[in-house]
Amino acid sequence: MKGVRFVLSFLLVAAAGGSALAADPQSALDALVAEALARNPEIAYYEGAIGAAKGQVVQARILPYPQIEGFAGPWYSTPTRGGTAHGWMQEYAIYQPVFFPGKMSLAKAIAEKDVRVAELGLQQFRLSLAMQVRTLAYRLGVATANARIAHEISERANGLVDLLRRRPTAGVQGYLDLRILEGSLVDLQRLARELEQNRTAIQSQINALRSRPSATPVPDTIFPPAEAPSLALPVLQEQARSRNYALLMRETEIDRAAKSLDAAKLAALPDFSVGPFWIGERGTNFDQGPGIVFTSGLPFWNDNRGNILTAAAQRRQAEALHGSALWSVQSAVAASFATYQTTRKQLAEQSHDVIARLRRAAELADRQYRLGAIPVQTFLEMQRQYLSSAQALYTAALDLQTALLNLENLTAGTTLAPR
Repeated sequence: MKGVRFVLSFLLVAAAGGSALAADPQSALDALVAEALARNPEIAYYEGAIGAAKGQVVQARILPYPQIEGFAGPWYSTPTRGGTAHGWMQEYAIYQPVFFPGKMSLAKAIAEKDVRVAELGLQQFRLSLAMQVRTLAYRLGVATANARIAHEISERANGLVDLLRRRPTAGVQGYLDLRILEGSLVDLQRLARELEQNRTAIQSQINALRSRPSATPVPDTIFPPAEAPSLALPVLQEQARSRNYALLMRETEIDRAAKSLDAAKLAALPDFSVGPFWIGERGTNFDQGPGIVFTSGLPFWNDNRGNILTAAAQRRQAEALHGSALWSVQSAVAASFATYQTTRKQLAEQSHDVIARLRRAAELADRQYRLGAIPVQTFLEMQRQYLSSAQALYTAALDLQTALLNLENLTAGTTLAPR
């Protein structure tokens, strides 16, 4: 554990190059994450999904409009002894449609499950967004460190080219050394250009996540932190199984599907209406009176069988998706854990001052070549080893923290403290 921390700590200092901007990289990173969470437009989309789902919860509590009916018209009666009596009649009724007991509570429960899914979706997006910003910020820091070393070596090679051009021609060897250095300089400049293009692309991605113009400056001295806690795969998999947002969403969808199946079965039972009525008839006499009206469907042939079969199939689908998601999450945890462990081991095996020694050796090679003590091949090989070794260690540091962030994402932000 200490070896890993020492190597990463030195990498952080080496990458920052002593810049004052790197004095508090964690604060700069937290500011980037906070800005992305505050400004990213997709946040509003997920918040809108929650609002829409909550609206359905409100709607599920609302009864239908009360119904009113009225009948009025002339009234005729022909007695058995002849003659005709006539008058008028009228009838009014008002009644309230009422759902069969249990239907409204099931509709409300289904809507609440939709709210839960939407809330989990927002939490998952926020966690993933924060992880993306952190990963990209680390990538930008590593790309900057690599570009700085490439520029340092390029300047060193360029200085030698200028020196050889000013010197009197020193035979074939001097001529060939000059051409070798010029060719190497071209390759170094190409690498520096590619690294700069990579920096620009990463900067644009970070700005897109925080809704800023692509050229907006981004702190480029945020380096993967000097932390490599010891982790246990069984613990991580259990945390992912119980906390992963995608799995919680699938579990909620299973519950929702189960309630939808209950609702489909209950839908076969008819709703009803009840309310008061008044009827009046005027002819020879004036007859009137109140009463209660009750209406209901008769469940003779519509047993809602098709919708029940659909709801049952959707429940099986939800269960299958949960099983698939569980295996996918467990596989992702295992893969990230393996990357984390192997990278952590690689860094632990490195000396804490390896890059410093390579840098000093690269500077020494420059001085010794100028004195004629070493051939140009030794000079160039030392520069290549300095650059490639630094890139390898910086990439390992980035891979280590990326794997750690992936594990945090898979375990829903669980604190991965040292064991």
